[in-house]
Amino acid sequence: MDACFAHDGHGECGGIKDENGNWNTAAHKERIVYFGEEELKVLSEAFEGGTDWESVKLTSIHSEVVVSVLEKLSKFPSHLKDISSQIIVSEGLHETNSVDRGIMKRNTCFPAINKYELIYSGPHFFCGNPLYKTPRSKCLLNSDYDSVDLLSLKEDFVPRTNYTPTISVERFTELIPGFLSGQDQEGKPIYDSWSDYYKVGFRRMIGSTSERSLSGAILLPKCLHIGAVVSVTFKKYDQLVEFTGLTSSLVMDFYVKVLKISDIHANRVLPFPLGIPDNYKPALFVRTLMLNCLTKYYADLWEEMWREDYKSQRWSIEDERLKLFSSLQSKWSWDTPLRNYFERRQALVEIDVISAMALGLSLQDLEMIYNIQFPVLQQNENDTWYDRKGNIVFTCSKGLTGVGVDRPVWERIRDMQEGETYEHTIEKSELYRGQKVTYYAPFTKCDRVEDYRRAWEHFEKIFNN
Repeated sequence: MDACFAHDGHGECGGIKDENGNWNTAAHKERIVYFGEEELKVLSEAFEGGTDWESVKLTSIHSEVVVSVLEKLSKFPSHLKDISSQIIVSEGLHETNSVDRGIMKRNTCFPAINKYELIYSGPHFFCGNPLYKTPRSKCLLNSDYDSVDLLSLKEDFVPRTNYTPTISVERFTELIPGFLSGQDQEGKPIYDSWSDYYKVGFRRMIGSTSERSLSGAILLPKCLHIGAVVSVTFKKYDQLVEFTGLTSSLVMDFYVKVLKISDIHANRVLPFPLGIPDNYKPALFVRTLMLNCLTKYYADLWEEMWREDYKSQRWSIEDERLKLFSSLQSKWSWDTPLRNYFERRQALVEIDVISAMALGLSLQDLEMIYNIQFPVLQQNENDTWYDRKGNIVFTCSKGLTGVGVDRPVWERIRDMQEGETYEHTIEKSELYRGQKVTYYAPFTKCDRVEDYRRAWEHFEKIFNN
C-alpha cells in the first residue's frame, strides 16, 4: 500500500492476477481509488439508476481507470429498463417446489419441443452458445454434462432435458412466473403466449472462479427453464438480437464482475444498455445470429432478421478457418452458423470490439477490461490450441472437459509439423464415446489483445466510413 503512494505512475497497472496466475500485488499509483461525490455519483448512475448517490454500495474496483469506464457506460442514453413494459423477465420454475407441486418431474431424456418438454438448466448454454452442453443419461451433478460437438450435430438436434412437464401444455405455460410482464398503455398483456417467443437466457449463479460471469444465449421458443436461469423475452427480434450481442461481450461481463454479484436476478438486467446506433447493428447482428442459430429450430429467427448487407461483412483477419460472410443466404441451412471453435472465438472477439465502440469506449478501455477483470479467461486463452481446421486440440479450460486431448498426449504431439495428423478416440464423453476425431497440424494459439487491436483498426475504418 505504501508503495502505491510512492509510485510515479509509469507502466501498466496490471490485472487482478499476474501472467502466472498468482494474485498481483505489484504496486501502482492507479491502484489508489479516491471516492468523492463525483465517483459515488458514477457508481450510483451505473448500478443503481442514480437514485441515491450518498448511500451507494461500493463495488470491487481495482484501478482508478475502472471508474472512468463505468462513467462512460453510465452515460449511455438508453437501457433495458426504458422498455420494461414491452418485455418479460422471468426467473422460471423453482426446481424443488415445481416437482413437489406436481408441475414437472425429474426425467432426463431427449425431449419433444412441440410438447414443451425441453426445460433449460444452467449448464445447457454458455456465452453465445445455446447448445453448450447436454445432460448425460444419469445426471445428478453439474459435472454430469457433455460438451456438444457443433460440427457433428444434426440440424434437428435437441439436448437432453432433466425435467419434463406432468400437466397439460396450456396449464404448464400459465404457471411460469414473469416478474415483469409486457403490457400496453391500458395495462393489458401484449403477449399472447409469451413462452412461445425466443428469449435471452442467463445463468443466475456465478462462480468466483468463472471464466465469464454473464453467460447468455438465445433460448428456443416452446422451451422453458428452471430457476437457475433468468430470461428476458422480447417481442421485437431486433431488440432480442441486439441485447444478446451486447451481453455476449466482455464489456457487459465487466459490468457484472465489478458489481461482484453471485446471482443475476430479474432486477440486475434492467440497467443494461440497449439501443446502439444503427451503423453498428449489421456487424453485431450477423455475428450474434451466426453464433446462436445452430439448428433448424432457429430458422425463422435467422430468416426474419436477414439483411442483405450481412453478405458484405468481413472478418478483421484472414484465415482459412473462418466462414466467408459472402456465402450466407437468406434461408437458413446447416452451413449458416459458425461451428468450429476458432471461428466462434473470433466472432466473440469482434463482438467485444463492436460493443465497446457502440457503447463509447476506447481500445485502451477494452484492453484494460480484459487485463484487469478476466484472469481465468486470460489463463484459458494462453493455453488453448487450435488445429488447422479450427478444432481445439488442447485446452486447460475447466468448462471444456473432454474437448481435445489430455495434457500428456498434448505434450507428445504439440510440435507436430504441417501435414502431420493425430487421430484421437473420444473417451470422456458419454455422447461421443468411441468416436474418432482427427487433428491437423500445425497447432496454434491466439493472442486476444493483439486480436483486439487488429479488429479495432478494421472496424474503425468501416464505421468511420
